[in-house]
Amino acid sequence: MGLCLIGVLSTQAQDMHFSHIHASPTILNPAMTGLFNGDIRFTANTKSQWNSFTKGYRTMAGTADMKLSVLPGGDIIGGGLQVLSDKAGDLDFTTTSVGFSISYMKALDKRQNFIAFGLNNSYVNNRVDFTKAIAFDNEPLIQNGSDFRVNYWDVSAGVGWFYNINKDYAFHLGVSVFHLNRPFVSFADEATLTDGQHLYRKWVVHGTGDFKISRKSTLKPSFMFNDQGPHREISLGSFWKYRTSKDRRQQTPTSIYFGAWMRWHAVQGFVGKDAIIAALRVDYKNTYMTFTFDINISDLSAVSYGQGGPEFSVIQLVDFRSKRYRPKKLECPAFIY
Repeated sequence: MGLCLIGVLSTQAQDMHFSHIHASPTILNPAMTGLFNGDIRFTANTKSQWNSFTKGYRTMAGTADMKLSVLPGGDIIGGGLQVLSDKAGDLDFTTTSVGFSISYMKALDKRQNFIAFGLNNSYVNNRVDFTKAIAFDNEPLIQNGSDFRVNYWDVSAGVGWFYNINKDYAFHLGVSVFHLNRPFVSFADEATLTDGQHLYRKWVVHGTGDFKISRKSTLKPSFMFNDQGPHREISLGSFWKYRTSKDRRQQTPTSIYFGAWMRWHAVQGFVGKDAIIAALRVDYKNTYMTFTFDINISDLSAVSYGQGGPEFSVIQLVDFRSKRYRPKKLECPAFIY
C-alpha cells in the first residue's frame, strides 16, 4: 500500500477527454472559440467510464463562448469560459479546472477560406483523499488531514484551418497543444523530487468534413489523434446526417445523426484496439443533443463486459441580435458544432 501512495504522490496523470469530437469544440481546441453561427454558444458534457467493475471516472464540463468583436474587414475576436471537473478511483482523485479562452479568426478570401488562432489560460486544482485508503485490517491507512492538494496555472494554444469548397462540401483541420508551461503536478514537495513530475504536453491533431451525398443526407467524417508522453490514441469514424424537415427553406431544420468511430491506443510500442464509439445525435432548432457509448473491445473487455461508458452532451445556440447586424464575411460551417 505504501508503494501505491508513493505512486499517487508522484504520478503524471493523463488528461480527461471526451469521446465525441463534435460535442466539445473549445475543449478540443481553443481556436474554435466563437466559431459558430449565432451570438452565444453553451455546451454541457457529462461522461462516466469503467463503472461496471471499478469506481471509474466521472467527468463533467460546461462552456460558454461568443464573438467579442468584429474588426474592419470582417475578422472576428472570440472569447469563452470553460469549467471542467473529473473524479476518478476509490481515493476520489479530483481535477477541477476553470479557464478563459480567446481566439482570432481571419478570413482569407470570399469563399469562406479562413484560419483561426486560439489561446487558453486555466487555473487547475488536483485533490486526492487518502482517508479512503483502507489497510489490510480494514482500518484507514492515513488519518487526520490527509487531503492532498496541488494548484497550478495551465496554458494551451491551437490553430485551425477551415475551408468551404461550396455549399455542399467543406472540411477543417486543427492542431492544439496543451500544458505549454508544463506545470508541476505532484503532491510531494517539488524540492525533494527529480525531473519528471511535470505534466506532459499533449498534442491533438483533428479534422472533420461535411459532404452532402443527397438532398437530405450528409456524411460527416472526423478523426482525432492525441499524443501525450508515452501515450497515443487515435479515433476515426463518421456521422451520417439525415434532415427530417420537409421545408428546405427552413434555416434550422430538424436532423438526426447516426455515427460510429473506432479508437486505437499505443503505449511504449504496443498498439491495440480500445473501443468502438457508437453515437446518436438530434438537432432541433438551435439545440443539439448527442449520446455516445464506448463499447470496450480491448483485453479489458473480459472484466468490463464491453461496457466502456456513456457520454451525453448538449449544445445550445442563442441568438439575440438581428441578422442584419451580424457579420456575414465569416459564416461558419455547420460541421464545427
